[in-house]
Amino acid sequence: MIPNIIAQLLLAVSLMNLFPSSGTTLNSATSWFATLPLAADRITPPTKTDLDSYGIVTSAESAIVIDDASGAILYSEQPDDVRAIGSITKLMTVLVFMDTNPKLDSRVTVIGDDYVGGGRVYLRFDDAVTMRDVLRASLVGSDNTATKALSRFSNLSPEDFLTAMNKKAADLGMTSTHYVDVSGVDSGNVSTARDLTKILSAAAANPTMAAIMPKSQVTVTQASGYSVDIDATDELLASYMNTGDYQVVAGKTGFIPEAGYCFATLIKHDGHALRVVVLGSESKSSRFKDAKGLAAWAFKTFTW
Repeated sequence: MIPNIIAQLLLAVSLMNLFPSSGTTLNSATSWFATLPLAADRITPPTKTDLDSYGIVTSAESAIVIDDASGAILYSEQPDDVRAIGSITKLMTVLVFMDTNPKLDSRVTVIGDDYVGGGRVYLRFDDAVTMRDVLRASLVGSDNTATKALSRFSNLSPEDFLTAMNKKAADLGMTSTHYVDVSGVDSGNVSTARDLTKILSAAAANPTMAAIMPKSQVTVTQASGYSVDIDATDELLASYMNTGDYQVVAGKTGFIPEAGYCFATLIKHDGHALRVVVLGSESKSSRFKDAKGLAAWAFKTFTW
């Protein structure tokens, strides 16, 4: 008993020395804790208000819907299946090209060595055009040849350009993504719906790309006077998803037989944005129907 009492007295004396009756040390400790940096405010994900709704039926083999602000997954169907992605590849090609700080108003020429089969070639060879217009042909018209020309304009070797694409994918956390060509015609270009939401976000954050992707049509005039109207492959731009309170902020289509019909888009409504990716839809029109339906469902089912 006595040893316990002595131990308690010694502990009390130690505490009094640590925190004297003046309270100075205690106040100092409190002040120190008060100056610690606060954790960054967490963005609250939307709340599902229609608890009986679980999504819509799509033709896509893989799909995902993500709230852009919080990163919350609102819907997914096989989001981590690794699949060929076709021309959605061009988002990465252009991001890497932009990393080289190109002078977009400079004059360049597309040459025969840039030719890539598949899809339409909008620009005439050996006819000067601004680098910005080559970029617009790539993103708006999904021109494979224009896209390959961009990689050449970067002054990187083809091998170094592909290395940069794969490195950037790793830097963005796209762990299931790999590129073997710059235009997207090779089925060796693979990714997942989840990974593609990351490249979509990065593309939308690039001011130059963000200004081009929502264009439903662009007109390009080359030095010879040749002029061509390039219609967007993104048909969502002509839908109700791009009118009123809705806005298509970014998007890219993709197709090769091994990939099926693919589409990645960023859509805003009432100040809120969704990233939607569908891979392996059954037809050209169904990929837009799938993405549009998923976006409409999410905006209706969740409350921000």
